[in-house]
Amino acid sequence: MVKIFICGDIVNYNHLDGLVCSDHLASIISNADYSICNFEAPIEGYGEPIPKIGIHHFQRKSTISGLKKQGFNLICLANNHIMDFGSEGLLGTIEEAKKAEIDVLGAGRNFSEAYKPLVKVIDNLKFGFINACEAQFGVLDYFSNDEQPGYAWINHHKIDQQIIELKKKCDYVIVISHAGLEHYNIPQKEWRNRYRHFCNLGADVVVGSHPHVPQGYEKYNSSYIFYSLGNFYFDSKNYINKEDRSFSLILYFEKDKQIHFEPVYHHKQDGIVQISPKEKQIDLKSLNSKLGKEYKKYHDEMTLEIFNKKVKRNLIYSLTPIPYDGKFISSLKKMARLLYRRKKVDKNLLLLHLLRNESYYYVARHAMELILLEK
Repeated sequence: MVKIFICGDIVNYNHLDGLVCSDHLASIISNADYSICNFEAPIEGYGEPIPKIGIHHFQRKSTISGLKKQGFNLICLANNHIMDFGSEGLLGTIEEAKKAEIDVLGAGRNFSEAYKPLVKVIDNLKFGFINACEAQFGVLDYFSNDEQPGYAWINHHKIDQQIIELKKKCDYVIVISHAGLEHYNIPQKEWRNRYRHFCNLGADVVVGSHPHVPQGYEKYNSSYIFYSLGNFYFDSKNYINKEDRSFSLILYFEKDKQIHFEPVYHHKQDGIVQISPKEKQIDLKSLNSKLGKEYKKYHDEMTLEIFNKKVKRNLIYSLTPIPYDGKFISSLKKMARLLYRRKKVDKNLLLLHLLRNESYYYVARHAMELILLEK
């Protein structure tokens, strides 16, 4: 039997030794045959911040060696922050991982490296791993140069081809995705359909990250889809004081037998990730129920909420010559920031971000469909 441990997002600003979880949790990670995380940002000391919308994340250089010490074997790099400090940030991170003898996946110095799947033989079972992210800053999509650095795009046809090819030569195919709406506990319908499509092509397990909160899972035919594992360890300004109650996975594989799994519930306490006692465990059954009969209702409510609170206002702001987003008070605040000469928002970058990002596009389109249906 092969045990594979998979967890969600990691950003480490504060631990100088790179050790982000308790000894108890580290022993679980180390006792797995292969352990995987999403490495959400490049290491410090390389490159300069790229022009983008949103925060630029980095993490301590020691994080990679710390993760290795605590049992991790693979860091996934296909995410929306891995190119925050340009090609130097990415390549410095990859080189540090090589020094630590930890595998990398999902990003690289060119298209070929970024999209190259990882094939590992573990205890006589062959696994194919794919890692890709939705379209944000750093994506290698149909308009990028084949020789530029960046990360693999989850909607590129190359991903579909790789699943089919890996299924022919591997016992199991695992797709690790980074996509979706942040801070919502259900997946968008479009991502749900995309992940099911991966399973139809041959993926045995699809594991999601990026929402920063846990979402439910479902068994689709003989495959499993885990829509979001939430944060594993995140200590940036917005998360440092949050418990980040979530879960990781131990997946069990045996030749010619059904995959099964065990959730590992954890939360952040005293600055490290710890195993959660029963009273702090997330209610995974409740999250799963939101994927059932009431899913459409929850989905439509989520779509309209984020459209009205964020997407619509940012679209208006990006398209108007004055600091106006459709709301009087927030527009006054934007005007005040300009008068105090704070950093000016590049409206063209904001518009690109809103139009290129699939999750926001899905929100805008479906919200307008719902609004028109009500008339």
